[in-house]
Amino acid sequence: MRRHIRAAVAVVATAFLAPLLTASPAPAAPARPTDGARTPADCRPALQVLASLPGSGGSQVKGLGPNALAVGASHELPVYWTGTRIHRVPLPAGFTGGEVAAVNAKGLMVGSLHGPGRTAAFSFRAAARTVTLLPEGAHAADVNDRGLIVGDGVKGGALIGLEWDGARIHRRLAPPAGYSLTSVTALNNAGQIAGSGEAVKDEESWSAGLFWSARSSDAAVPLQRFWPAGVPYDYWYPRDIDRAGRIVGTHDFTRLDTRTPTQWLPPYTTESEPGLLGERTSGTFEAISPTTNVSVGTALDSHVIGPFPPETAPPPQAQIWPGTGPLLALPRLSPKGASEAYAVSDDQRVGGSAVDAASTPRAVVWTCALRQAYRP
Repeated sequence: MRRHIRAAVAVVATAFLAPLLTASPAPAAPARPTDGARTPADCRPALQVLASLPGSGGSQVKGLGPNALAVGASHELPVYWTGTRIHRVPLPAGFTGGEVAAVNAKGLMVGSLHGPGRTAAFSFRAAARTVTLLPEGAHAADVNDRGLIVGDGVKGGALIGLEWDGARIHRRLAPPAGYSLTSVTALNNAGQIAGSGEAVKDEESWSAGLFWSARSSDAAVPLQRFWPAGVPYDYWYPRDIDRAGRIVGTHDFTRLDTRTPTQWLPPYTTESEPGLLGERTSGTFEAISPTTNVSVGTALDSHVIGPFPPETAPPPQAQIWPGTGPLLALPRLSPKGASEAYAVSDDQRVGGSAVDAASTPRAVVWTCALRQAYRP
């Protein structure tokens, strides 16, 4: 029986500027990089704790850029970090919060803003005085090194997929015939795009990941081509795509309240599931490195599969997959603190959030991640 989970645990954070912390020793030997995931010669395994804005709320790293640049949110406000130092993204009039979802190798950031009764997609460069609002956009999810941006908007009550070139709409991302769009999540440097959709036929519904080629004349392709009717419990959520077209995401089996990390490879006729972390009963993939086939996400447990009683389950934990072999754990910031991973770079930085010894979730970056990853 397939294993999955339904709800990833959101991490909340407050706080202050913290120093660089070295991760505690792993309980097992660290993994060896595989499939192109070569460890940089000068890399030092550590768990960096990044600054947070004053006040209460959450902080997490959602994307990693060049030269120790990281992006994300702190206390529901869009921010970016240079090293451990935090910087606010300026909010236009009428907006009260948001997040930076991604950044490219040239430092162009994209994300979403929200205010009373409104949302907007934006782009931004460090030290700029204002953000650039993207036409018709509600959310911007990803940006490639050519400056193309993907995300979504709402028209007539339905979600629409959008690709922007700078501040203009480059193309509209229609779902395959018979499908409605549920997300546009990722874009690679080849111009290929991933998302998800749902279809209904004869009162039966099903879900599929979606793929758009770089050619605007090509129709979107469902990643699950054949699916038995009458099984409405499976949902697929692609989250990221690398330069070779490898897509990672999560297969959500709602009947058992479980999720499983999933990978799709061209030509996208089937999906594969590399397993779960140790004895965990659920997990996700949130990101894949641009060229080295390293994927990251979060390991969790199902309320249906167990363990029982539920309070015996360990907290969620950031996980990493080198592209072959078993999934590996990343060290926690505190022994009983939850952690999550949302971004990974070719130089083995992993961005996410982790709870410290004071029960405060913090924005963090694992450096030289595979050298500190371990089998639980």
